[in-house]
Amino acid sequence: MMRHLALAIGILLASAQTAPAGPWLREKGKGFAAASSSVTAEKDISGSIYLEYGLRETITLGADLFYGIDRTLQQSGSGIVFLRFPLSKPEATHKWAWHIGLGARSLNTVITPAVEAGLSWGRGIKLGERYGWAVIDSSLNIPGSDLETRIKLDGTIGLGFTDHVKGMAQVFLTHQGGEVFAKFAPSLLVIPGKGGTTIQLSAEIPVSGGGDTQFKIGLWREF
Repeated sequence: MMRHLALAIGILLASAQTAPAGPWLREKGKGFAAASSSVTAEKDISGSIYLEYGLRETITLGADLFYGIDRTLQQSGSGIVFLRFPLSKPEATHKWAWHIGLGARSLNTVITPAVEAGLSWGRGIKLGERYGWAVIDSSLNIPGSDLETRIKLDGTIGLGFTDHVKGMAQVFLTHQGGEVFAKFAPSLLVIPGKGGTTIQLSAEIPVSGGGDTQFKIGLWREF
């Protein structure tokens, strides 16, 4: 079901475009926005918005928003506003960062406040003549008593094929309500023109925990 979201180990690609999440902080005064919408063959739909903005060289402000409605009209949503801080030096090969955030989660008419904390690791990689990166993101989201604690683990690795075409594959893992949900998500990223915008074409295929394959289109933009 759409309300049981699984997010976690992803394979993204490497390029000058920075993907959502990860340990890299935004440059002061610079930002990033990503929006996506998903649908299944059974007409479950969902959408998400992810934002980051560099408040200082050592502080990134972000927001992570989600809303979904399934074929039975069950609705779910979440929203977190967070701050990310570095744990490693800017020149370090292995980058580390942590974040803490406040927000809310909802299930139908139940809306409850939530707190979240997480740890991220990442580094650049090179395979042959292709450059990329590897990332692991983790988070613990604790809502009020009406909903269940959610643990996520997100991993990312990827390469660019050309300056305008990138490949991405993801596996999403979520532990919630005593169950583990997992999805595998291959993606194609297309960067037209001068590279200010990235188009994401993706499928999310359930591996465990149930659910149906989702088809997603997304847009990334740096500003």
